Amino acid sequence: MGKFGFLLIIPFILVSCQRDYNTPDHFYKFFPSKSEVIISVNELNDFIQSSEHTILNGIYNRSLKAPASILKNFNTRERVYIVFFGNQNANYLVLTKNTPNVFAIDSIPNYISENISEIDITKTQIDSAIVYHKTYDNVFALSNNLEELKKLKPTNQDDELSKLIETTDKKSIVSLIFKANRKDYSNLLFSEMLKDSANNYISLDLSLSEKNLHFNGVAISNDSISRLIDCFKNTTPQEINTLHIAPASTKSLMAFAYDDFAVFHTNLNHLNGKVKDSTKTFLNFTNEMALVDNSLILHSLDANLVVESIEEKSIAKTFRDIEIYEFGTPDFFKLKLHPIINYDSANYFSKYDDFIVFSNSIELIESILSDVLNNNTIANSEAFKNISKNLTDESSIFIYKNNEALSEHLNLNIKNYHANVVQYSYEDNYAHVNGIIEEFRKKAASNSVTESFTTSIGKQIISPPQTVKNHVNNTHDIAVQDIDNVLYLISNSGNILWKKQLQGKILGEIEQIDMYKNGRLQLAFVTPNRLYVLDRNGNEVSPFPFKFNDEVTQPLSVFDYDKNRNYRLLVTQGKNLLMYDAKGKMVKGFSYKSNNKVITSQPMHFRIGTKDYIVFSTEDQLKVLNRQGNVRINVTDKIRFSDNKIYLYQNKFTASNTLGQLVQMDSKGKINRKDLNLTDKHNIATTSKTLVSMYENKLFIKSRRVDLDYGVYTAPRIYYLNDKIYVTLTDLQSKKVYLYDSQAKPIPNFPVFGTSAAELQKLDKDKDLELITQADDKTIIVYKLH
Repeated sequence: MGKFGFLLIIPFILVSCQRDYNTPDHFYKFFPSKSEVIISVNELNDFIQSSEHTILNGIYNRSLKAPASILKNFNTRERVYIVFFGNQNANYLVLTKNTPNVFAIDSIPNYISENISEIDITKTQIDSAIVYHKTYDNVFALSNNLEELKKLKPTNQDDELSKLIETTDKKSIVSLIFKANRKDYSNLLFSEMLKDSANNYISLDLSLSEKNLHFNGVAISNDSISRLIDCFKNTTPQEINTLHIAPASTKSLMAFAYDDFAVFHTNLNHLNGKVKDSTKTFLNFTNEMALVDNSLILHSLDANLVVESIEEKSIAKTFRDIEIYEFGTPDFFKLKLHPIINYDSANYFSKYDDFIVFSNSIELIESILSDVLNNNTIANSEAFKNISKNLTDESSIFIYKNNEALSEHLNLNIKNYHANVVQYSYEDNYAHVNGIIEEFRKKAASNSVTESFTTSIGKQIISPPQTVKNHVNNTHDIAVQDIDNVLYLISNSGNILWKKQLQGKILGEIEQIDMYKNGRLQLAFVTPNRLYVLDRNGNEVSPFPFKFNDEVTQPLSVFDYDKNRNYRLLVTQGKNLLMYDAKGKMVKGFSYKSNNKVITSQPMHFRIGTKDYIVFSTEDQLKVLNRQGNVRINVTDKIRFSDNKIYLYQNKFTASNTLGQLVQMDSKGKINRKDLNLTDKHNIATTSKTLVSMYENKLFIKSRRVDLDYGVYTAPRIYYLNDKIYVTLTDLQSKKVYLYDSQAKPIPNFPVFGTSAAELQKLDKDKDLELITQADDKTIIVYKLH
């Protein structure tokens, strides 16, 4: 299991200085005193779209239904707080930073708005929903409860709540903060363990895709031992071993781990109001116990010593050379470990390796032993391996549920959630919480290719689909544009996230920049008369878009010379170049003299050694500039360029000409031409070390040749993924997409059906690749390579 980095630093929070309540971090001062649920939203659009989330639909979406209809009319990039309070939490309060047009009601159809002047509150009705809103300095507040809004002022001094808000992850889509006794929200915790303390809050940061949910956070405890989680005070979280013996068919597992049973037991006695019991039992030789469906399993570093210490036992049977004992005190665990463990039917037990398995029947013990002997355990299941990379190495409490148990726990009818886990790791009066609820479908056969999904946009697609990075969950989405110049962003599960009307067709590919240097990416591109920069939600980022009177003639070039996110946006207009920084200001230190030569290729940036080169072709010359737009290499040779891009191949500027030759120039200006025996209508593509070329039906990958069926082929594309080179191309005539490796060997089970150029990418977080192409002129299709 991979390491989990917790961000909570309680001592820092305790000594942090007092700030102005108007800052977003201190909005909690406006929260009603009886607030039971606070939803902190960082990505409002993504949060609203989560209303159809498979898991969350049964947890918070019922209470969110009313405010969600209002939130969709918000226009803000600031953090938004949604606070529920009152009887059955029917009342809500929304808080955010007051920015221009944060709640632009003038753009809302079917609304009625009036100002209640005597209390300076605006009443707005949208359809049948009535809300009240006002500003308090730089705080915008909205509620469905007028009385609450009337008394709005910064009075809440809840230190526990403020500490939890400080710890929430600003990069998560949403964070939940709720009272532990909230049955709906605390269902995420898989346990009743925290519900016995109504006055304590739980904080969880959510990371979600359409069907999966990952969360982590903290549960703050009181200093005194008054809650079950405090049984782990002064113990150290441990690696959970029961997973290596619990059958793969296990519905539910709850494991408790500790480094010293005596300390754990003393804490438990304190919880139960009992005096300290120093009597040693076989449990003192254990470091883990787990309820596994109808059995109880112990783990020990010396299991033989545990068996020797059990006095009331007798051999009942031998199964596959393993002894099964009858246990004389079946209610031992309930008497000793209540209320954490109420198991009272430990009639039999058996030892296997470092484990002791107790159960109410010999048959159940035999079944568990059979599974472990056949390696049919949770730890060996593909579903658990799929989530294990997101688990912490050690836990105090570890709760596992399969699909059936999860469905029962959440009261949802769900499928394919075969392994789901919540972990608690106790430390210094608080517990780290890490949870994973993830769909897992049985993997297809090795090397197979399956169709993941198709999405129709209803209009003709005018350029092949392109993937863009989703910075929220570190996956990829898909962008396409239709014949009406509408841009669509489609999720990696096939849902249309948003549409954006553009003025013209996008030239070339969409670039991505991090203009605020905060990890949030924007989309940057040009159309024939516009330079656009859009945020994750499809909104225009000021001061863009720019409108040009002269036509833009090449795709947008984005340079990040020193990899420090000081971007340069280079716009080509016929013979001229315009360079802007990421904030839209003209770069004064750049000036290019065109010599009346039309630029015929997209300008590219290359670095060789410590020098930067901006390279492009004009009508018959190769232009090589420095950062300032001055000539770095004066090229006098005439070149009849083909329609291909310019690449950096073998550390040389590389293009091709209409004679089918590879034209290369080194950094000193020396030009070399190599005959590739290509026709004038050919394609090339390169990485730094791999050359791919094609003409007619002949494909060349490095020095290897592939003779394809005669057809009409798209230009080959090269991708480097999972430490491997791939080459894609599509026969538009036969509607087949081909995929080859760097040795010109076809990937098994290709070609597949497709009608456009194809992109290869890792859309989601698993190691399998996806191939994205079109099924017809209105539909994209995505294949998964297993």
